[in-house]
Amino acid sequence: MKNRRLAYYITAHGFGHAVRSIEVIRHLLVLAPALEIVIVSTLPEFLVDQSLGDSVSIRRKQLDIGLVQRDSIQFDLNATLDRLQSLHNRRDALVADEIHFLEAREIQAVVCDIPFLPFAAASQASIPAVGMGNFTWDWIYQAYASADPRWAPLVDWIRESYHKCHLLLQLPMHGDCSACPHIQDVPLVARRAKRKPEETLNILGLRRDQKVYLVSFGWLELGETAQKRLEEITDAVFLYKHPLSFHFRNGICLDEHPLSYQDVVAAVDGVITKPGYGIVSDCLSHGTPVIYTDRGFFPEYDILVQEMAKQLTTVYLSSPDFYAGRWQAAIQSLEKLPRVPPTIPCNGAEVCAEIILRYLNEP
Repeated sequence: MKNRRLAYYITAHGFGHAVRSIEVIRHLLVLAPALEIVIVSTLPEFLVDQSLGDSVSIRRKQLDIGLVQRDSIQFDLNATLDRLQSLHNRRDALVADEIHFLEAREIQAVVCDIPFLPFAAASQASIPAVGMGNFTWDWIYQAYASADPRWAPLVDWIRESYHKCHLLLQLPMHGDCSACPHIQDVPLVARRAKRKPEETLNILGLRRDQKVYLVSFGWLELGETAQKRLEEITDAVFLYKHPLSFHFRNGICLDEHPLSYQDVVAAVDGVITKPGYGIVSDCLSHGTPVIYTDRGFFPEYDILVQEMAKQLTTVYLSSPDFYAGRWQAAIQSLEKLPRVPPTIPCNGAEVCAEIILRYLNEP
């Protein structure tokens, strides 16, 4: 009997899609160690390497756009529209190329988080395709179509692709996913720390009575003036990880320490971030407080902020204050608030992996 083969498509927009999909893949390999998985994405390979090593292969192929980012907070809608239009112009060739890949590799099922074109390819190749996510891109882009009619035909095209999804595994904190005809709600996919907070702080050479904050962004530049202001917060230590690079004295780069991101999230007094699905999920699973800033007009933002307000200790930090390094007032406000314990079920990775395997096992 041939090994089962799965193609797993992941949008490269932000790190949240990658983080949760990698967690599902990890559980798939626990349940089915012989399963062959090909990740199709342009996401940074270090995200895969640090969690999955060589247990999967990667095919670098861009099949969606997401939003074109200036940095982790600011995005460029005009550039996004141009690139999405280019993708639309090449749609037939891209789908044909994916059909060839699926058939040549004898792929038996497809999972998408949450590119849309692979659904069209899988449908034409008669291969089941499962989606996983808390939104579909047509819902995101529809918010921009109301102000700019150039988006409208692209939204319709994307919805047609999602309509070929066999089943969408709909995560909590979701938007309108009705472009997918069949939807099943699943619990939150979130990572869990393996170390106790005290152990993590010891590895970092920090005391438990020190105030420690994780600065969580995929890409961010802070000017010299802002970094000097952060140095003036002498009673706090700021942690960060590649690709971030800072130069203030009370900052610690995590890259040289044998710690997982979730170990750090569980150990800190708070996370300073924009509301993105991956980091919000990490904080929800550990009850870690959040200082959050703006991320521009992105429909997911309001949903995540509302959920954080219900289940986490949070403080808002305006974008001008954030970029200027004026964080001290927000930190002091957070320290005065009680910490909310975690309550949300976080076994979504196991649930999703079991459902995906059922599709692989069907004739």
